[in-house]
Amino acid sequence: MSSDAREKVQTAEAWTEFCDQLKKAGDVLLREDLETTLFDRGEGLRYLGRLLRAGLFSFGENPGPEFPVFRPMPDGVKMGLDNPDNYYVSASINPRLDYRIRGKRGTIHYLSFAAQNQNFAAKDKITGGAGHLNDSELKLESDGSFEIIASQTEQPGNWLKTTDQTRQVLIRQTFLHRDKEQPVEVDIECLQATGSPDPLEPDRVPGHLMGAALYAMGCAQWFADWVMEFPEKAPINDFHLPDVEKHRVMGGDPNVRMWLGMWKLAPDEALVIDATPPQCDYWNFQLANIWAESLDWRNHQVHINNGSANYRADGSFRIVVAHEDPNADNWIETAGHHHGVMALRWVRTDAHPKPVARVVKLSEARTGLSD
Repeated sequence: MSSDAREKVQTAEAWTEFCDQLKKAGDVLLREDLETTLFDRGEGLRYLGRLLRAGLFSFGENPGPEFPVFRPMPDGVKMGLDNPDNYYVSASINPRLDYRIRGKRGTIHYLSFAAQNQNFAAKDKITGGAGHLNDSELKLESDGSFEIIASQTEQPGNWLKTTDQTRQVLIRQTFLHRDKEQPVEVDIECLQATGSPDPLEPDRVPGHLMGAALYAMGCAQWFADWVMEFPEKAPINDFHLPDVEKHRVMGGDPNVRMWLGMWKLAPDEALVIDATPPQCDYWNFQLANIWAESLDWRNHQVHINNGSANYRADGSFRIVVAHEDPNADNWIETAGHHHGVMALRWVRTDAHPKPVARVVKLSEARTGLSD
């Protein structure tokens, strides 16, 4: 144990430094470019608390890269336009080591594995995704089981490529019908590990606390900067399609392309979105708040996918975003928000048709505009 770390633990200075660093995270709430209201700032305070919870869980409860475990984010933690249809789990790894991932496919609609460097505690060093492996590429046994090797050196069979920047393996699982599908059963082991995790090492705790504070601050600032690029790419209440490299750096799945936009509606307005989906495995539309957190999908209709949408006879669909029910098909609630960000995803397709969006009076939506 270093003498400096020992002193910080002994005197609890590590906690004081943690609290001092954490104070700086609140600066994101005061950004004028986000045009936040009291409501937004209330959500922002909750958001910072959620990010801190994720950071403490990630750093303080991590058994280390020799003994990784696939774990979901703590309940309620959201970030980066998280997909309400997705179930995310991840494990921290060391890119100098090799890993075996074993599992059983289950009935989840879409499944992908990603080797990523997404440590928001060091956001200036984020390099995005490296290797990706999705269920269409996965070699399965007759019972649906599989084995993947994650390493920098190519392996026969199912191989997930890592690089010297990789710090985690992320599994995205997408429900088409959440009430009918089962996620994958999966675990991970380090091939070079021996024994079991050591008990707590006190000299590492100051670093864990500081990492959690930097995670909350870095994540909040990273995604606020990202959101403020949207109006530069497209007008409010319209969409832009990020280039492939930007999508990769953000940690995106290469099989997913997202049309992104910022939305803003007066109480008497509705946003009407028309699109004809390409041939694809999955699509969805969602709203998020100004912090890029998905809205409360458990209690409000704030997203829709190709399994739940109503279509026209020609295969196209119309979505109506409004504060009140316009008595139209595919209504998306704003759930108390007057602005935020939105996304339309196309998954596993070579075509990415742009959705057509326009703002109308709510009374027009009520007169059958969605027919």
